[in-house]
Amino acid sequence: MLNIDSLLLEDFYNENKDFFINARVQKIQQPTRREVILLLRNNNESKKLYININPQYYHLCFMSKENELKRDIQIPQQPPMFCMLLRKHMEGARIISTNKPQFERIIEFNFENYNELGDKIEECLSIELMGKHSNIVLYNTDNNIILGCAHNIGEEKSKERELAGGLPYIYPPKQTKKNLLLTRSDHFISYLKKTQTPLKKAVSDKYFSLSQALAEDICNLNNINPLQIASTLSDEEIKLLFVALHEFLQNNSRHYSVSSDFSKYSCVKMLDLLYKNINNLIDDYFAYNIEKNLVKNLKDSLSARLNKDIKKYTNTLSNQQKQLDKQTKANDYVKKGNLLTANSYAIKHGEKSVVLTDFETGEDVEIQMDSTLTPIENAQRYFNLYTKIKKACEIAQKMSEETKEQLMYAKQLLYDIENTDSLIELKAIAADFEPEIKQSPSKKKELNLNILKLEIDGFSVYVGKNNKQNDYLYSKVSSPDDIWFHTLNTPGSHVIVKISETKKLPDSSTLVKIAKLAKEYSTAKCSTKVPVVYTLRKYIKRPNNTKSGFVVYKNETEIVVE
Repeated sequence: MLNIDSLLLEDFYNENKDFFINARVQKIQQPTRREVILLLRNNNESKKLYININPQYYHLCFMSKENELKRDIQIPQQPPMFCMLLRKHMEGARIISTNKPQFERIIEFNFENYNELGDKIEECLSIELMGKHSNIVLYNTDNNIILGCAHNIGEEKSKERELAGGLPYIYPPKQTKKNLLLTRSDHFISYLKKTQTPLKKAVSDKYFSLSQALAEDICNLNNINPLQIASTLSDEEIKLLFVALHEFLQNNSRHYSVSSDFSKYSCVKMLDLLYKNINNLIDDYFAYNIEKNLVKNLKDSLSARLNKDIKKYTNTLSNQQKQLDKQTKANDYVKKGNLLTANSYAIKHGEKSVVLTDFETGEDVEIQMDSTLTPIENAQRYFNLYTKIKKACEIAQKMSEETKEQLMYAKQLLYDIENTDSLIELKAIAADFEPEIKQSPSKKKELNLNILKLEIDGFSVYVGKNNKQNDYLYSKVSSPDDIWFHTLNTPGSHVIVKISETKKLPDSSTLVKIAKLAKEYSTAKCSTKVPVVYTLRKYIKRPNNTKSGFVVYKNETEIVVE
C-alpha cells in the first residue's frame, strides 16, 4: 500500500510549490465529508487540487479528468457547512505562501483575501495527512484561532490536541525520533544491537521519515530480512543497512514506482512502470484503489440483489411448472367426461363410482361419481374441471415464458457484473434495474469505446461485455449481413462478425474459432461441450418494451464447441 509519508509529501510539495505560489482559488467543492476539491489557476492553467482525508485513502494531488471519473466524484446540490465556510474565506483568494513543516505530513497554504469591510486579511488552510488523524483546518494567521475543520476533535477523542472553531491551532505533538542523516553509524549499530523488536519496526520507531513499509523495502533490496530481530543482525549487515538508508534519504537512489496493476508499491525500486512525476503517481495509484473499492462494494450490492431475484424467479418457475404438470390431469378429466357421456344410458343414478372401458386402450377406468348428480351432470362436472385446468395451464405457460426471460436476463446481468472491473461500465449495467443510478452522456460514450475488438482470419470481431455494449453492437456497429454469435440458453457476450467489410463469408474453421470466442465470454467457458448459435444480424430483433441486451432470433445454426 502506498503510504503518504513525509518524504513523499515533501517531494510532491517541492514538485508543485511553484504552481501554488500566486495561484488563485477559483472554485471550492466538497463531494463528501472527507473530500475537498480546490480549483486553482496560475500561469494561464487551471488544476483541480483533490484532498482526501479518508483514513484508508488519505492523499493530496492534482486530479486528472480520467481519475475524477474513477473516484466517482458526485457534487451534492446542497454544499456542506465546511464547504460554505471555505467558499466564504477562500473563493477568489490568492495563495501568497506555502509551508511544509519538516518531518510532518502537513502542507499549509497561506492566502490573502478581503473581508466584508474591504480589509485585507491573511488566513491559512492546513492539510494534515496523518492516517486516522487526517484533517483539513482553516485558521486565522494573526491569532492562530481556528475558523473551522473538516471534522472537529473534542476532548473525548484526544486529550493532547483539540480541533474546533474558536480554539487555537497548534501543531501535532512532536515525535521523539531522530534524524538519521545526523546520526553516526556507531550509534545506529549500538541502538539496533540493543533492540529486541523486528528490524523494520526498530528503524521506523527511532528515525524520522522511515515508515515500516519503506524500511522493509530497503531491507529487501539489500537482502536483509526485515522481520529479523534487530539485535541478531551482524555488524556488516547493520552497516550495509545504514548506508542504504542514508543514500535513500539523500535521494541518491530514490525512485517512486508502482507495478502495472498497482498491487505492489516500491519507493526505491522500479518495478514495471516508473513515475518521474510524483503527482501522477499519487493520482493514478489512489484513483485505482478507490475505484477498486467502489467496484467491489457495488458488485457485492448488485450481486446480492440479483441472486435474490434469481432465487425468486427460480421458485416462481418451479410453481408454474407444477401448474403445467396438471395438464395430464386435465386430459384425464376430459377422458372420463367422454366415457360418462358415451355410457350414460348404462349408468344408474346414485352410483358413487363406475368402472368403464377406455375405447382407445381397452383398459378399465374407475370413475368417481357424485351420487346426487345424474351421469350426464357428472360428465359435465369433469368437462368443467378440464376447462378450468386448461385455462390455468395456458396462463401458467404464458407466465412461465415471461419468468424464463426474467431469469435469463437476471443471470445475464450477473455474468456482466462479475466480468467487469470498471466503475463506469458497472454503473451502466446497474442502471437497468437500479433507477437511482444514472449515467451521463459522456460516461455512456466512454463505455461504447471500451468494446472489445479482435481480428480472426481477416475478419473484425466485436465482443459485447455487458448489456449496454450488446445493445450498442446491435444498433450501431452491426449491419444486416453481419453474423451474430451467442451461447445457447446461457448468459454470455454477444459476438458480431463484420461481413460488410470483407464482402465474403467465413469458412467453417473460422466459424468454429468465433464460436469458441463466444463460449470463452460466457458462463459456460469451463464446460466441455457448449452449443453456440449463429445467424445473420438481420434475423435478430430486439422486441419492443424489452430490457437492453435482450434479443430474439431465427434461422440460426448451431455449433457444439468443445
